[in-house]
Amino acid sequence: MTAVKPTAAHPLYDELAAIVGTERVNDNPVIISSYSKDACHLTAERPGIVVMPESVEEVKAIVNLCRVNSIALVPAGGRSGICGACLPRVQNAVMLDMVKMDRVIKINEDVMTVTVEAGLRWAELIHRLDEKGYKLGFRGPYGGNAGTVGGSTSINSIGYAASKYGPSDEGVVSLEVVLANGEVLETGTGWKEGAKLFGRYSTYNDMTGIFLGDHGTLGVKTKVTLKIYPKAEHFAYGDFGFKSLEDATAAFHEVQKLGFTEELNLLADRQSTDTFFPGFLDSHPEIQSMFASVVQETDEQLAKRKMEIIREIALEHGGKDLGNFASQMHWGEMFNLVQPLFNNGFWLNTCHLRPIPTIPRVMKKLWAIFDKYDALKNGIKWIASCLGSERTYATGWITIFPPNREKMELGLKMWNEMLDVIIETDGSPYWNGLLWEDRALEKTKEPFLNTYRSIKQALDPENVFSPHVFEGVE
Repeated sequence: MTAVKPTAAHPLYDELAAIVGTERVNDNPVIISSYSKDACHLTAERPGIVVMPESVEEVKAIVNLCRVNSIALVPAGGRSGICGACLPRVQNAVMLDMVKMDRVIKINEDVMTVTVEAGLRWAELIHRLDEKGYKLGFRGPYGGNAGTVGGSTSINSIGYAASKYGPSDEGVVSLEVVLANGEVLETGTGWKEGAKLFGRYSTYNDMTGIFLGDHGTLGVKTKVTLKIYPKAEHFAYGDFGFKSLEDATAAFHEVQKLGFTEELNLLADRQSTDTFFPGFLDSHPEIQSMFASVVQETDEQLAKRKMEIIREIALEHGGKDLGNFASQMHWGEMFNLVQPLFNNGFWLNTCHLRPIPTIPRVMKKLWAIFDKYDALKNGIKWIASCLGSERTYATGWITIFPPNREKMELGLKMWNEMLDVIIETDGSPYWNGLLWEDRALEKTKEPFLNTYRSIKQALDPENVFSPHVFEGVE
């Protein structure tokens, strides 16, 4: 970080440097500018200073320093999210960059867990487990080369293998959290001194869940214990096309109910497939929608049989076997498919959850918006995709790509109308952040908000952690 020298103008510079050393703290405007965005177009306040702890003890000291001086503290991971969750809402905040805390602490083969520091990137964790003969359930967001375990569990990320194992937080067994008073909390079976971390639901109420999806407002996650599974060597892939979205959705729903797939991705229309896989459907003019499925098993015959059943379901719903290019490329290029999409232009997304049967309904309304603004004539492409997730709901990723700044105003008009449609058609954002916060707050029941605010007041009475998050951004 010291390739660009700090100005040392931030009021806590000297104290922070005393905690972590001058190599891991900086307030130079160049550094601050690089930390002022995540992977979306949204902006908030710039941090006042960035500090990179390497231990729980350093995190505790930084938390205590910020509390005593009434200066906001904003935890951040790889900043690869697309909802602005890690961006400060107040000026001069201390941004806690957690990526130096990236060790694998323990692989516990007896209870099938791995404990890692919260700044570990998903891609590295997968590699380390693979060497030992294990895999994760949820395998990280699609930006997992940069995304961290702590960041994903703070904003309910969804991504690879969520079709079988659910969102990031479903795989969490225990957390280590530094609270606003400087104390360190271990959740799950960690309630007992010297306890092994093997269960989330134990003895008391579920303390782990309080800090999952909290957007950094209730504490700093320093360690995360996750479920692991035996490594599975055998894969089966399948792509299936349909003449209508209704047929594709019905087959997609039936397959997801079975729980066979690591990954089950639906592309809602031909434009989405052409944007994601250019030329893939050129020889299939009748196909308007498709899904790609990935099965992973420890037994080769079991993997093949599951894919046979998926194929049978697809054909029963009028589907066409398209081979396995899309599914194999999607899985084989893990964590490398997100970056090329930015070549289409600025990324305006509408990430959310929804019941699978509602997919055709929302798409009819979204297609009307695309037609209203002559999206394709204006160079605005889109990808409307849905990922089956844990049981029988789906993640909806409807993303538009304005090609340049001149088209950004038109893109933003479309995007804001799309966000309203998502909410109106039973969509539920899985993260909040700058992307969804105002719309979510309009619909949130008062007892729900009051309960969160009571927890926030009890755990962080000085409002040190990520102030103003969940309060509105306008």
